[in-house]
Amino acid sequence: MAALGSMAIHMLVPALPVLAGELGLNPARAQQVVSVYLGGLACGQLIAGPVADRWGRRPVLLLGLACYMLGAAAGALAANFPMLLGARLLQAMGGAAGVVASRVMVGDLFDRAEAASRQATLMTIVLLSPAISPVIGGLIVTHSGWRMILGMLALVGGASFASSWLLLPETRDRTGAPASGSSTAHPSASSARLLKGYARLLSNPGFLLATGSLACASSSLYMFLGSAPFLLIRQFGLTPAQTGTALLAIAGAGIAGTRLVGLTERRGDALLAGTAIALGGTLLATWLAYRGIIGPVPLVAPMMLLGVASGMIGPAAIHAAIFAEEGLAATAASLAGATQMLASGCAMAILGLFAPVTPLRLALALLLTTAFAFCCALSRLLSAHERRNRAR
Repeated sequence: MAALGSMAIHMLVPALPVLAGELGLNPARAQQVVSVYLGGLACGQLIAGPVADRWGRRPVLLLGLACYMLGAAAGALAANFPMLLGARLLQAMGGAAGVVASRVMVGDLFDRAEAASRQATLMTIVLLSPAISPVIGGLIVTHSGWRMILGMLALVGGASFASSWLLLPETRDRTGAPASGSSTAHPSASSARLLKGYARLLSNPGFLLATGSLACASSSLYMFLGSAPFLLIRQFGLTPAQTGTALLAIAGAGIAGTRLVGLTERRGDALLAGTAIALGGTLLATWLAYRGIIGPVPLVAPMMLLGVASGMIGPAAIHAAIFAEEGLAATAASLAGATQMLASGCAMAILGLFAPVTPLRLALALLLTTAFAFCCALSRLLSAHERRNRAR
């Protein structure tokens, strides 16, 4: 269920140049099918998290999967670009429910000591889908067009809805959370409780810094994914299928990164280590682009480090966010995830203003965001050490 959200991005990325050509769009405009989707994921998580804390995980997930399926089907049939963007927004709002529910269910089922490694396991499964999605998307667009990609996503969403309806139980009651029958409180009381929860999280330095690292690292990855197809296909002459294979290498590196989380946490801080690796990869990419060493390999190879880092940063940051405030697991996951997606969408939109995006411009943008991610992770670690020292 958690994989559906990213699948709808990664499968469509290799098709962006073809979609742009068919609908008469420039690259920056075509990238809106990704940035609008990211915005929908952000808004959807802000809604899904508090509702999941109050009503339960299962109903939120089922409603979200239904919206995901309908949005994908509407996108496949869209007559124009505004209709396509509206369909993508609906699909993203539905996919957000899967992202939130799956992350919080891990927190429901495992204690804090196990949760970080279990989040990494979940992230591994999540990354298996986008690892192969660019390849599948490239093959589909080559033989059947970009609309068939959305049609396939609608079918996958329908299958996920059916399997969740039949097999997936509610997990919230296992944590001792209030029963669903207590949800009859006056709406104003619910709103006040929600605002109080957000206030608690936004005043928690650990939550803010972990979320900052997550948002900046995610922005780096999505800026690359949104720009790489145009560079690889239009500037370097690769086919959509070859581009999908190149992006597969990045996703594979992300899977490898998730397996390092548990080991790193036992010896140090996985969030700091991940952001340091990301910064190193973008420094290498910037140096290569500045020296004029460009091409498919110089573009993709440094991003393997960014892929490894993303696999480490995601579960480590989500683990830190979920356990930042007692009783606010789903709200914390939704706020962190919403910030992550909103920042990624805004970063892609801002980068589009500097079109045409060259390898050097892309590398400089990635260097800026990964540097911010590293600073947030370092500040979080230093702040935690300071609090422990004061407690002693």
